[in-house]
Amino acid sequence: MKSWSLNSIFLVLLFVCLIAINTIAYHVPLRIDATTDKLYTISEGSKKILTKLEDPIRIKFYFSVHNEQLPPSLKIYAQRVVELLGEYQTISSGKMTLEVFDPKPDTEEEEWAIRYGIEAPKLPNGDSIFFGATFLQVDQEITIPFFDPRRQEFLEYDITLAIYRVTEVALPKIAIWSDLPIKGNPQLMMQRQGGEPWALSEEIEKLFDVEYLQTPSGSIPDDIDLLMLLHPKNLSDKQLYQIDQYVLKGGNLFIALDPNARAEAATGGQPAQNFASDLPRLLENWGIRYDSNQVVGDLQLATSVNSRNGILRFPPWISLGASQLDRQHLITSQLEQLLFAEAGNLSPLDNATTTFEALIKTSPNSGTIEAFQLRFGSPEQIALDIQVDGQQRTLLAQIQGIFQSAFSEGPPEGVDHESFIKESAEVRTILLASDVDWMTDGFSIQRLNLLGQSIIQPTNDNLNLALNIIEYLSGNNALREIRSRGQFQRPFTRVLALQQEAQLKYQQEENQLQISLDKVQSELNNLLQGVQKGDKEILLPKEVQDQIASFREQERKTRRELREVRKILKQDIEELGNNLLLANLLIVPGFVGILGFLFYRSRTNGVRT
Repeated sequence: MKSWSLNSIFLVLLFVCLIAINTIAYHVPLRIDATTDKLYTISEGSKKILTKLEDPIRIKFYFSVHNEQLPPSLKIYAQRVVELLGEYQTISSGKMTLEVFDPKPDTEEEEWAIRYGIEAPKLPNGDSIFFGATFLQVDQEITIPFFDPRRQEFLEYDITLAIYRVTEVALPKIAIWSDLPIKGNPQLMMQRQGGEPWALSEEIEKLFDVEYLQTPSGSIPDDIDLLMLLHPKNLSDKQLYQIDQYVLKGGNLFIALDPNARAEAATGGQPAQNFASDLPRLLENWGIRYDSNQVVGDLQLATSVNSRNGILRFPPWISLGASQLDRQHLITSQLEQLLFAEAGNLSPLDNATTTFEALIKTSPNSGTIEAFQLRFGSPEQIALDIQVDGQQRTLLAQIQGIFQSAFSEGPPEGVDHESFIKESAEVRTILLASDVDWMTDGFSIQRLNLLGQSIIQPTNDNLNLALNIIEYLSGNNALREIRSRGQFQRPFTRVLALQQEAQLKYQQEENQLQISLDKVQSELNNLLQGVQKGDKEILLPKEVQDQIASFREQERKTRRELREVRKILKQDIEELGNNLLLANLLIVPGFVGILGFLFYRSRTNGVRT
């Protein structure tokens, strides 16, 4: 009886301790972030912005927590948003206050939520839900209309961006000079065939005061902090001179060229002879070599695409990973995955007086192909025609130095000579990309519909790269640090490597088979050309028949080998998956079992002594 009483008391005390621990843990804001990139910890970039706050900020958070039809996942995410906003309040040292509201129907809270612009998408049962926040400072207000769970990796960035915007009286100003439909194509939108503004333009306009320029009337404003030249074509000498002098006078410049711009081809209109852009006079003066007739392809980093013969690895669409990026540069140091489409190659001239720094490079398994072949050749033939030469090629570069004017003889006719500058007073920086398509929606984001709202979901880091470049040149590094800090989705790199290895082998064998087939068909065509048109039957020579039979046997053998490659690939992936499953099932329970056994041994040894 005594032993039973002691055990009962022990169980009761254990139960009380568990309740006490959970109660304390719930009220004490203590947690451990075990993710690789510390994704659940407020970054240094956010802290920098919070430390600069002068006037207090009020955050009004609206969430329809009363609705019983809310998906559980949305409730969990809302709790995370509230906790993160609470951390902002703590770090701000009293400069921020958080107010949480439940906007029930026909209440003052609902009226204010609507007034602030908080969106109210409807659930399947017709109920409206609010899940947003507004940030107020003095007479300024910025609203996050809806916290989309699919943008969870940008949650901190969106919150800090709202704080940054509400505290900025005047936003930095940039000019985007391009004839591409960055602001959308009204004609296509009216026909409901797409044509929406680029997601990039929408994101840029959140951060900057943006002015859009076009070539026919292009003239660089005097008050801009950054000039973006996207796919420049047919610029006059006066316009080239403006760009030249803008750089020499200290202007920040980003240029995106392209030897085969799909963004231009998609605009329709009159068929163009080519879709290439180039600035030969300026590039040569800056010490840069670039051939607008050549497109880069990479067999190792080729992207899988759909073709008439199934899935094909397409080398001109290059999927870049961390190993192809400069991990020391602020722009690319924290990016993980990029996609460039039919880019050109950048390299320094032998006599260049500037410094050329490659920020994004291909693998050594790269080569080039004539740009016109992309407009007339099949994907299979294009993949065959790229010849690997073992050299890495640069897709994004930083050019620095004391720049000389490309107009050494003086300004063009009709331009004032008094303000002419021959040389920059200090070291200047230019960023140059050899592709423009990576900034378009098709290669950077997908548009989703959530409860009737259009949501932008990035498919890679292309959008981050563009914004990093802009913020790097405009001097706002705090926001860049937040946005590029890591990814919530961690791919199985070993599985991807197995797939890439097998697919590369598959494509090489398929290419050899295609070459053999083309050779036999050519011989057959030559033979048939000598046969008279009136002949009803063709008797092929025995050596040709033997060659056909040999080829068919070779084809059957190759197809067996392809099936074996796929079988081995599947087996390797399944084995890896089984090992991971076994580890998940055994490691944690095994660890707990060992601890329990050791605890039991210590207890029994204590009783014996």
